[in-house]
Amino acid sequence: MGKLWVYGAKASLMLAALMLFAAPAAAQEGGLQPFASGAELSDAIQVEPPPAYCDPDTGECVEEIVVTGSRVTSAPSITNNQEAGVDEGDIVKAVGDTLVILRRGRLFTVDTRRGSLRALDRTDAYPPGVDGSEGWYDEMLVADNWIVVIGYSYGRGGTEINRFRLGGDGTITFVDSHLLKSEDYYSSRNYASRLVGRDLVTYAPVGVRASDPLKDIPGLVRWEPGRGEDGFGGEISRIMTVGDVYRTASPGDESVRWDVLHTVIRCDLTAADFQCRGAAVLGPYSRNYYVSASAVYVWVSEGSRWSRRPDDRSWLFRMPLDGSTRGAAATRGAPIDQFSFNEVPEAGRIDVLTVSEGEGEAMWGPEFAHGQAALLSLPFARFGAGTDQPIEDDYRALPGLAETWQPLNRFVGDHLLYAFSVWDEELDDVWTGVLTVVPLDGGDVSRMAVAGQIGRIEVMGEDAMVTSEDGGALIFTTVDLGGTRPRISDQYVLEGGEESESRSHAFFFQPDANSPTGERGVLGLPVLRETGEEGEGRYRYVDRRLGTVVFLRRGDDRLGPLGALEATPGVSPVDDGCVASCIDWYGDARPIFLNGRVFALLGYELVEGRERGGRINELRRIDMTPPPPPGPRPYYLDY
Repeated sequence: MGKLWVYGAKASLMLAALMLFAAPAAAQEGGLQPFASGAELSDAIQVEPPPAYCDPDTGECVEEIVVTGSRVTSAPSITNNQEAGVDEGDIVKAVGDTLVILRRGRLFTVDTRRGSLRALDRTDAYPPGVDGSEGWYDEMLVADNWIVVIGYSYGRGGTEINRFRLGGDGTITFVDSHLLKSEDYYSSRNYASRLVGRDLVTYAPVGVRASDPLKDIPGLVRWEPGRGEDGFGGEISRIMTVGDVYRTASPGDESVRWDVLHTVIRCDLTAADFQCRGAAVLGPYSRNYYVSASAVYVWVSEGSRWSRRPDDRSWLFRMPLDGSTRGAAATRGAPIDQFSFNEVPEAGRIDVLTVSEGEGEAMWGPEFAHGQAALLSLPFARFGAGTDQPIEDDYRALPGLAETWQPLNRFVGDHLLYAFSVWDEELDDVWTGVLTVVPLDGGDVSRMAVAGQIGRIEVMGEDAMVTSEDGGALIFTTVDLGGTRPRISDQYVLEGGEESESRSHAFFFQPDANSPTGERGVLGLPVLRETGEEGEGRYRYVDRRLGTVVFLRRGDDRLGPLGALEATPGVSPVDDGCVASCIDWYGDARPIFLNGRVFALLGYELVEGRERGGRINELRRIDMTPPPPPGPRPYYLDY
């Protein structure tokens, strides 16, 4: 049997005064119970190797899955975040009038002051002199004048946390780097890092062994030039102890024997002496990770295509940000992704969409979820030691999801929306989207048909935006949630277009200043459009699709085109001397709304537009492409 190659994204105990992980390493009365010793932790870890994974289509079985690579702020909100007050790691951020862009293993800064658009600085997104060729640097956050880049290094076998300072003149200065030994955190939908105030909150899975579990408890290694081969050969600073590891079942329950520490880490991003504190849940491989403004949640599940176990037992862990008691609740099924969660703090509960055949969010797991669906409304009071059985009355049965590709879900205001698409061979071989809208107050469930294959569900003020692709057209559908019953209020069809980005951050809706409830505004979305241009060279790779950010205006329930900002036509890819993170797993295009101005990030180009007379027209652009390196052309640009 061979290996299955999956292309995916990614000493002293530190005593940082961080409330999330400030609880003592001891049992909490009425709450989550930690392990009491390394021996107890060893007993709970699976001793036998996991079963082989067998492809259900080919029947081929493999023993090992090897991952080879695709991973109080002063910045305005230019990111399409899930939760207000919780920033998410992305490829572009703003510090005042300066844009900071993460692209193919490099950081760039652009000045937008006084109506300008000027490239300022660029630097590697990892420590100077380090070989970054086996790293994927995908997520960036900013707080004050600090920049942090989160990446996963396959060469070093861990998550890198790289910090930089942004100067007043836009220069970028490397400060420090720390390596957390972990497995790849990559998800096709979720983001590993969040920023709450000035605190970095990040997730990392860590495999542990029964023979010596304490050795695998996460720690940070600070990068120092000359320490080992790559600077990460120094002493490990432990960020947690065995008492910070929590169990998924009661003592003596040997039916749960798994070997992954789902680790949540919190660090002060702006501290001169970078310190972190961690807490972890011992559980199976399948997981979902969600951060609200008041707590961190981790859902672990036993049943998945990786484990080949039919068991649908699961647990939801809650770690409050205010330092109060951490708790767990036994559940069933699994969420689709992070958008399956919606904390309702004023009601003292969390709502979660669950499905019977959930895969978790690791790698491409969210794309396979299906089966029976239910809305779990779990009161905070239900979080305890996690040993009680799920309560049937906490679940509301919902219409199920067909076994098909790419289910989607999103909480929008007082409604839950979820969708899947089915291929109808009997009806002219077309995709049809099925959208379900669930009022959270217990009202009647609505089901709607949407033409094409649904690609995203987004928040647009108090309503929702659904995109789908059908017969070479990209369809924007507005779902009005403000009436007595949800309804499709408008559609706009963009002929010859398709979405170029699947991540939630690719979309942005900017409400008008005079529209407090968000019923009017402008939305932007990256698309690809056919150009018909021909390329030169027999073996030359030519992309005839032009990268574009399309803008639509919503007013009085109607969608109207504003136009687009486009990349410069030409042969792609360019020779940029890339050595790290050379595939844009998190995308390379974004609509940006900053200080009343509109921009489109399109690869290395940043284009500014202005709306006049109902159209958006280009004002100026810059090209940040690094100069090609000397020497022969890289092989990957010639196939």
